[in-house]
Amino acid sequence: EHTSVPIVDGGTEAFKGHARVIFPGKTACFECTLGMFPPQEKFPLCTLADVPRNPAHCVEWAKLIAWEQERPDDDLDLDDPKHMQWLFQRAKERADEFGITGVTLQTTQGVAKNIIPAIASTNAIVAAACALEVFKIAT
Repeated sequence: EHTSVPIVDGGTEAFKGHARVIFPGKTACFECTLGMFPPQEKFPLCTLADVPRNPAHCVEWAKLIAWEQERPDDDLDLDDPKHMQWLFQRAKERADEFGITGVTLQTTQGVAKNIIPAIASTNAIVAAACALEVFKIAT
């Protein structure tokens, strides 16, 4: 006998969130819906190398270009506080060179690790919606 276990999926990004149930063989699979997620933000290397315009450009420059030029034998570990501090210092120097404000250690960590801030209330609402879907399946 074939057993089908539904999957309850939920996620948040800032003030946006979703909760859904995936029934194998009946609804679209998770991989089939990946195109519905917003694309990750990427920057052209020419912008990073030649004309940065915001703090994120400076952090990405430090991560992708400066690290390779100045520390080619080291692997970049974004969880290492010394590496993160190095990225912050290089990004800050780059920002100062181009008159860009707003490069902080927190910004550096967020951009380098691609951290998207979550809102506690959004997380709570989506968690409740997911729990409700589980309850509906179970009863």
